[in-house]
Amino acid sequence: MDTLEQKKQAALSQLLAIGTARRGQLSEQYYERKAADGTVRRTGPYYVWQRWVDGRKQSVRVPAKAIAQVKADLARGRQVQELFDELFASMEQSAIRGDADSKKKPGRSKRPRAGKSRSS
Repeated sequence: MDTLEQKKQAALSQLLAIGTARRGQLSEQYYERKAADGTVRRTGPYYVWQRWVDGRKQSVRVPAKAIAQVKADLARGRQVQELFDELFASMEQSAIRGDADSKKKPGRSKRPRAGKSRSS
């Protein structure tokens, strides 16, 4: 059990060291439109940070100068998610072991089984 507690403490200390993080993804968008002369002109890329909040998708336009920071934050966000998954796995293993230890060992019943008679 010490190893589970050690894993939990290691994951928590790593979480505290991460700093800023974001969930979601960064998407590139391009716009196409017809010019007055009939040619199609493509503009972009425009960057959009997208994520789900309270069951709704939220999108925020990201300026080009902030792209590197957002990408780094998203990478740390994935790291946070992995640490949470690891943390929950260790906590669930601990709970499963606790449940197994607290279960009552099955014994023999002194009551006769249905369908069988004792008179022979």
